[in-house]
Amino acid sequence: MKKTALAMVLTFAAVWLMISSVFAADAATPETWQVSVGKETAATSLDSMFPKVIFVHEGDKVVFTNGAIATPHTVTFLAGQTPLTSQDPTYAIPSAPSGGSWDGKSLLNSGIVAPKQSYEVTFTTSGAYSYYCILHPMMVGTVVVLPKGQPIPSKVEQAAAAKAQENDLLFQESMLQGSHAAQYVANKDGSLTYKVDLGSQNMTFSHNRMSPETLIVSQGDSVSWTNLSPYEPHWVTFNKPADLVFLTEKGEFNPKFMPPAGGKEFNGTGFTNSGILMSTQSYDLKFTKAGTYTYECYLHSGSLMKGTVIVLPKGAVKLIVNGNAVANSAGAQWKNGDLNVSIASFTKAMGGKFVVDNKSKMYTITVNGKSVKTAGYILKGTTYASAENIVQGLGGSYSWNGATQSLTVTVGAPAPAASMDHMH
Repeated sequence: MKKTALAMVLTFAAVWLMISSVFAADAATPETWQVSVGKETAATSLDSMFPKVIFVHEGDKVVFTNGAIATPHTVTFLAGQTPLTSQDPTYAIPSAPSGGSWDGKSLLNSGIVAPKQSYEVTFTTSGAYSYYCILHPMMVGTVVVLPKGQPIPSKVEQAAAAKAQENDLLFQESMLQGSHAAQYVANKDGSLTYKVDLGSQNMTFSHNRMSPETLIVSQGDSVSWTNLSPYEPHWVTFNKPADLVFLTEKGEFNPKFMPPAGGKEFNGTGFTNSGILMSTQSYDLKFTKAGTYTYECYLHSGSLMKGTVIVLPKGAVKLIVNGNAVANSAGAQWKNGDLNVSIASFTKAMGGKFVVDNKSKMYTITVNGKSVKTAGYILKGTTYASAENIVQGLGGSYSWNGATQSLTVTVGAPAPAASMDHMH
């Protein structure tokens, strides 16, 4: 037993020494460190350096890699020089080739670093060197260079710090996802203007989404899109011709997309474009014909920045189920002060199923494992039933907005107590 215990201790000590040797920095051997210049998910560009502060020794190399999917960046050390901007004709050209050494005494600019490409620098002189991305000036980082032999965080520790930084930004971004209630203002002619946000106001990441992504309006209503991003331009484009490219072969914006096109009203046809929208700028469009229309910001196609406007005939009831607008509107109609909906369409919109008992003529609707029985009546080949009875029987909640003629239903998720003002 003693020999076994001793063997276990020796084995553990050997393993620990092996692990320690992996993490310990050899002051005599130059190290190579990694920095991700931005990161990008399907919906979001994380415009930061990861890690934001990196510690290295004199003679170590740092590899700056563009971690975005479609967004270019630069790595620019000013060293006391006047800041470069994207208006400077030299900003896109490297001031020195990748892979060289730098002593911190002169400007060092990578030029444009395309997604997945890298720019390498060997740091030869101790100091704290700040740098930024010319295209996204709020993207800043610092390289702290210490003399050889001085203690610095290990690669594992610095990688963990970068991951924690990324996770924090992704958590913040997640709070912007999901459905958002439509905001609107009433116009003098009785129509409504709905608000859609392009991006978000965060200075560290660009949430490349329309909010809300799907909007349901009436004929004659308008939509106003506002760019909330402090630094990213956006576009709102309907019916882009297939042969009309957004970016030229040189990577520049096609001039045809820069000004507005298509007028102030939209009937579903023709190339209609907001033109470039910078921070806080808005674009308004009036919808004159019923239909379902998709649009896109083609600068952020890689982020799937798309939206849908569902236009219903005047007076038609709008249906929002679990935060999502429903194009069909479930064939809603009023009967004796009660809002009735097509059983088939309404059940489908809630993600459920229904069966009918031919003898009793009762319909059993099941959503998320809960069921309710209801009587129905047939009108012009469609079977209708009370929306209120169905939702209450399923344990859901609902509200009626008389201004927008909208029925909002929540089934299978926590929601406020049921309210159906103006329904009786």
